[in-house]
Amino acid sequence: AVDVLLREQEQEPIGLQHLRRIVKTEHLPPQLRQDIICSGSSKSELVSSKPAEIAPPTNDDAGDSQDCSTEDNQHRLHLLISSTTSIPFSTLSSFLASLFAAQIPAIHTIPVPRYPPTSSLQAQEWSDRYWPTVYNKHNPFGPQPSTIAKAEADMASRLGHWMSLAMEAGNQSEKTGIGLGVGAVVVEKGKSVALAGDGRWAGGKFEGAGNPMAHAVMRVIGLVARKRRDLMAQKSAFATGEAGQTVVADTETRDGDNVLDKPTTDAEREVYEGESIEAGGYLCLNMDIYLTHEPCVMCSMAILHSRFGRVVFGEQMGRTGGMCAEVDDGDIEGNEMRRGLGYGLFWRQELNWRFLAWQWQDEDRGVKRAEEILEEEANNDSQPHASDRYHLRMHRARSVILTDEELVEIRAAQRTFEGAYIRTALGQFSFALVILKIFTSEFYSIGALFAIYGSGILFTSLLRRQQGNKQFFTEIGEDGLNQKKFRTSGNVVVVLTALSVAAYAGLLGLTLSLGE
Repeated sequence: AVDVLLREQEQEPIGLQHLRRIVKTEHLPPQLRQDIICSGSSKSELVSSKPAEIAPPTNDDAGDSQDCSTEDNQHRLHLLISSTTSIPFSTLSSFLASLFAAQIPAIHTIPVPRYPPTSSLQAQEWSDRYWPTVYNKHNPFGPQPSTIAKAEADMASRLGHWMSLAMEAGNQSEKTGIGLGVGAVVVEKGKSVALAGDGRWAGGKFEGAGNPMAHAVMRVIGLVARKRRDLMAQKSAFATGEAGQTVVADTETRDGDNVLDKPTTDAEREVYEGESIEAGGYLCLNMDIYLTHEPCVMCSMAILHSRFGRVVFGEQMGRTGGMCAEVDDGDIEGNEMRRGLGYGLFWRQELNWRFLAWQWQDEDRGVKRAEEILEEEANNDSQPHASDRYHLRMHRARSVILTDEELVEIRAAQRTFEGAYIRTALGQFSFALVILKIFTSEFYSIGALFAIYGSGILFTSLLRRQQGNKQFFTEIGEDGLNQKKFRTSGNVVVVLTALSVAAYAGLLGLTLSLGE
């Protein structure tokens, strides 16, 4: 009846699901029970002008309660109707008069908590103070703070690593030209099980906004499903003795296949063929997904239907994102207008699944808005070839994901080549110092030559280190996929050879001139 009345008033009811609607007198808070029963309102009465207002209880009132209980009062029921802003008092009293012609219930106005409690302890405190309150762990208005804190503590240690891995996938997609610099990685129990970059322009079949089914989120979910299928096939083959249980990435592209649920880059293939998952698991239950950008509405619903537990994204996409709950609130103090659709699809009462979602805020994350990437693509008619813009992969950079082979190569370069160059330079400086300190002045020119030679070797070692950071890059191969390339240090060898030949030629000339 109350819901019908609210609809007639064209009012949206304020959610009070955390408060019990019907309560016996004995279950009311002591102070509220005293105010209602002992205030002379024990009998049913018609209130025609205004409701009896009951002030909020105070701590001083706790010990002043009187015992007005009778058997009749203890079994009396009290109905919590609605907020005072939802139904005018005159309308409510008229409505009750039409239902109870003989005896009209008394109407009281009491203070109650507007929002649900965040813990069982708070619910008990409110029940003793205001009105019987229920603590719901699965709060329809949002996750409980204790749940958020526990999840954040669990993810904190490797959050940067997973975001870096997602960035790497987006970088490779952008460099190969198959999509924007958007990436996604799926993690289960601390292990990456699938990695995907945006592939909306893969195959050259789509232009403009590209293929929506090849967004990074759609691709990484498809890779999880394909990985499960491949594992089931491998498990079946292993049971029959036909093959070993190993996941091998399928890169075959078929006509009309727009899902692109197969690895297209080395990084995606490495993760796909790495850590295993359950062959027959249920969707993406108990998995986390890390994204460089806020997913669009379509991808947000795909995340929801896939039953992910936690989502972390980098850049907010105000025009297209479906994850954030903020709405467009106009220009704030001259700052740029914060755009947001306000869907908040991670936690909505109407949906049958809810999950936790965060925006990762880090000034050094280096994530660009998709709008900026599209604008850059439009302003540059001719893009340089991938081999002309080497991918800087510094050993301590946060955004780098190196393979074992690359790590071996870089460590060998640092410990062997650079170390050898520096030791040789120090040896030349030692020779120069000995000659300048011990020998006579006619040998000073030879000492100066050794000092110059050592300085040249030291400069070459710095050049070798700088070139070592640019040895790995990717370019598009004949098959349309990116291929990892390795650049040798031939230029450094040529410089060192020329320097050594010039130094020994000068030494020979100076030595011959001593006899004269």
